[in-house]
Amino acid sequence: MKRRGILNADLAGRLAALGHTDRFLVTDSGFPVPAGVPVVDLRVVYGLPGFAPVLDAILAEVVVEAAVVAEELAAANPGIAGEVERHLPDATTLSHADLKREGDIRFAVRTAEDTPYANVLLTAGVGFPV
Repeated sequence: MKRRGILNADLAGRLAALGHTDRFLVTDSGFPVPAGVPVVDLRVVYGLPGFAPVLDAILAEVVVEAAVVAEELAAANPGIAGEVERHLPDATTLSHADLKREGDIRFAVRTAEDTPYANVLLTAGVGFPV
């Protein structure tokens, strides 16, 4: 049995299988994940687990070289925007409509976050100098 880190077997396995430049989503409860993209659904009830603790747990285990959020996030959801900024200060923005159309995504992690625009597209980096 694992001592710490992500305990969800599906999520832990998918994170461990990421390669450099693989992209994956961490989403709120309502984000329309593109058809054919596997989803690790962590929802129990609305708000549990929330976006911020799931993002914290993932970022503790994965090297991320790029992040994209909806440009609407800052105005509509300053709390989540602050969490993203704290961990991913170089995150770029894209309209929410364009973010929903992004392709080439390995998987999505669906949280039970029940606030708007709490979604981030992450690109895996490498854990050594390149």
